[in-house]
Amino acid sequence: PEHRKKDLRIQGPPLGEMWHALFGPIGFLLITAFMISFGITNFEGIFPYYTQERFGYTPQTIGLIMTVVGLVSAIAQGLLTGIATRAFGDSNVIKASLIGSAIGFLLMLSATSLTTILLTTAFFVLSNAMLRPATSALISKRATSGQGIAMGLNNAYMSLGRVLGPIWAGNVIDINLSLPFLSGAVIMFLGFIASLIYLHKEEVPAGATSPETSSAD
Repeated sequence: PEHRKKDLRIQGPPLGEMWHALFGPIGFLLITAFMISFGITNFEGIFPYYTQERFGYTPQTIGLIMTVVGLVSAIAQGLLTGIATRAFGDSNVIKASLIGSAIGFLLMLSATSLTTILLTTAFFVLSNAMLRPATSALISKRATSGQGIAMGLNNAYMSLGRVLGPIWAGNVIDINLSLPFLSGAVIMFLGFIASLIYLHKEEVPAGATSPETSSAD
């Protein structure tokens, strides 16, 4: 029956809600969430093909590189992001990660050996991996309509990035082998410039005293 089919559908934020959320207090952070997924899937979607075409690497060598990628990502998200956000605040981590991701895309193009590929790829993945938890934490802090709704919107924009990233990379790599990296660098750099405007009010890191608290005392 039709009503049973409707019950089985997975419900996400309506498109109208996703659009209007861009003009709210977490709008830029939702765009950042999109860029995170777009950037990493843009990279993951074409990296094996890129290294095979440019360097002639075997699946075993590519597998080694992707293993390093996974380890760096796990360490960044599980350990380093928490340390960095406590020391510098979520906004500063997001800014540094955006410019780091942009630089990482360019550095990967300059790699000429397995060692430099591992180093430049690790740098990019480290920067990108720290974006996700920092962005999610800041969305949770700035949400005004309920954290559940905010995180649902966050997941929706990340899913959109996961869809469009590989599609974009797969199309532009047919034009030029370097285009996915160059376009990824441009997108991340534009995100960094925007972050200087929209994330100008920095959270106070844990243990620090805010001006408001000091004046209240």
